Amino acid sequence: MYESVLELTVEITNATLAEDDALSQSLYQRLLIYYQEQVAVGRTHPFLTETVADYTDDSTEAMRYYKLALEQSHAMGDSEPTQTILIGIASKLLELGQREQAEAHLRDGRAEAIRHGDEFAVEEADLLLKEV
Repeated sequence: MYESVLELTVEITNATLAEDDALSQSLYQRLLIYYQEQVAVGRTHPFLTETVADYTDDSTEAMRYYKLALEQSHAMGDSEPTQTILIGIASKLLELGQREQAEAHLRDGRAEAIRHGDEFAVEEADLLLKEV
């Protein structure tokens, strides 16, 4: 799963950087189809759901995927980190103008990042907290 998703996300990112919207959207659709296939056979994972959220342009739809990824992560227990999901939710909440909720998610995500030693996520949360 990880290799397939990583390959698609690199291709989407490269298409986006090249400003090839048609290719980017086509690759996103491939990611979405892959996600739907995995769901259909019962192989859901917060990593995949979060990745779909990360590449979904519509903030409201992305929020739906992020919240589902958070639920999936919680169902897996404490072993599955949630900091990037929480920070992703916060980012979308900022886009939607919901600053107070964004701040709460950022603080939770930052605390989770510290707990997991994820310095990159701590920096990302700190950067977004400055926007709040």
